[in-house]
Amino acid sequence: MTQDGIIRIQRSIGGSGAAFQVTFTPYNAEEEAGGVRRFHELQQVREFLRVLGIGADFIREALRQLAAGRSASVSDVRLTDKVARRAGFLSTENLARSTG
Repeated sequence: MTQDGIIRIQRSIGGSGAAFQVTFTPYNAEEEAGGVRRFHELQQVREFLRVLGIGADFIREALRQLAAGRSASVSDVRLTDKVARRAGFLSTENLARSTG
């Protein structure tokens, strides 16, 4: 089974916790939230997005926005249950591909 949705990356300002929070939210409102992952470094976010199968251009744009101190998002992401589970997202599984 696959879920289409959006990946949002928020940058935390200050505090001692993880600097970046990555979430996957399915478009289907009946589904529960896809999950949250937290990272301390921008490089970890880059590697995580690669693992999900996000295209290089989308990763570059997201990292550019994060480096500028903004949040970023990647829409039209497709995750199989298997990939989402391996990625640490609680309610999904398989590889993510950008369909945009």
